[in-house]
Amino acid sequence: MNSQKILSVIWRGFPNTLTLLIWSFIFATILGLALTWLDLRKNRFARGIATVYLNLVRGTPPLLMLLMAYYGLPVLLKAIGIDIDHWTRMTFGVLGLTLGWSGYLSEAFRSAYLSVDRGQIEAARSVGMPDRTTFWQIIIPQAAMIALPNIENLVVGLVKATSLVYVIGLYDLYNQASNLSNQTAGLHQLQIFVLLALTYWLLVLVIEALFRLIRRRYRQMI
Repeated sequence: MNSQKILSVIWRGFPNTLTLLIWSFIFATILGLALTWLDLRKNRFARGIATVYLNLVRGTPPLLMLLMAYYGLPVLLKAIGIDIDHWTRMTFGVLGLTLGWSGYLSEAFRSAYLSVDRGQIEAARSVGMPDRTTFWQIIIPQAAMIALPNIENLVVGLVKATSLVYVIGLYDLYNQASNLSNQTAGLHQLQIFVLLALTYWLLVLVIEALFRLIRRRYRQMI
């Protein structure tokens, strides 16, 4: 079996891998920002909710999170009268990865925010700048720049984590390669998985290039 044929089969799973990556990152970012907001509040109850969630999520393997989302959540919700059996495997895949990565992104956002010198807030107040303006025009731009390297690492990790959706039967890059290996009785197994590794590497290189572009543009803006 030639490499072109193998790649044509593997790349049938690329749309699902890309869909998982994009939507999981978007929803994990939104949830991560909400968790960061709760964690930074002075309200003990809000901080307690964020702390419990973050500890639970960061202490649970992503594979287990996917299995719990796919097999456990429908049973749990059905007990209170909510039926989600009609949800697609893609929906459960996005949900599982979102829950897992929201905790890591929240920590990246929180640490970046706390890394900004608090003295700048007092300096802004001394010249009469409103706190809201200080937050959006001074604190957030610096925190975003600090957070970018960690976010990039997390996105790269998310790319690799998408391969875990094979456990719920979703046909991504890894599942396509694995099935092809099984169909050929393992005769081309090494060739197949080397080409799969190169495919993931290429995707990571594209992501790293995008983040370099974002950092370059962002530096120009601030």
